[in-house]
Amino acid sequence: MTGELGHLCKNIEHIKEIVAMQQSFAQVSGVAETISVTELVDDALRINASALTRHSVDLVRDYQFKPTLTIDRHKVMQIFVNLIRNAKNACDEGTDINKKMIVRITRQEQYVRIAIIDNGVGILAENLTRIFAHGFTTRKEGHGFGLHSGALVARELGGSLVAHSEGPGLGATFTLDLPLISNEPANNDDEPQLTTATNGTVL
Repeated sequence: MTGELGHLCKNIEHIKEIVAMQQSFAQVSGVAETISVTELVDDALRINASALTRHSVDLVRDYQFKPTLTIDRHKVMQIFVNLIRNAKNACDEGTDINKKMIVRITRQEQYVRIAIIDNGVGILAENLTRIFAHGFTTRKEGHGFGLHSGALVARELGGSLVAHSEGPGLGATFTLDLPLISNEPANNDDEPQLTTATNGTVL
């Protein structure tokens, strides 16, 4: 009982940390800050840590590039949290009992590239051109807003959000590119028009 009580107290403290973290991100929305990309990714992983552990998803951090960016951390955090949650769900729905997620940070010319890679259920080729559309989802519990809003935010920040999968059962990779030099936000008078290439890339 003493051990269980200690474990419960530890979980409660973890919940308090997550709530405090979420509140701090909500308070700074719309404000550009100079932040470490690895710290921001780690915060998003921490928010999802309990779910990843509960669903036995093996997490690999592959941080090959560790830049700082001047950017709206709240908007980027929303994208990361959603992509990590989606990868966890994909692993749950896949057939591989050894669930695995890789978070890779690299440099791609004048962009920092953050890839969320899973070995989950995969994506049908015909859906790669549809998953960023407003309201489209392949999950019964899904609402189809997360990827759509993530793609819009990525474009607003001067970057892009892309998806790739070799097909059903072969996992998927979602890649967020953000400029190393901060750009002025795009004009938001009208919703950006997204063009999706055949490989799922949002242009």
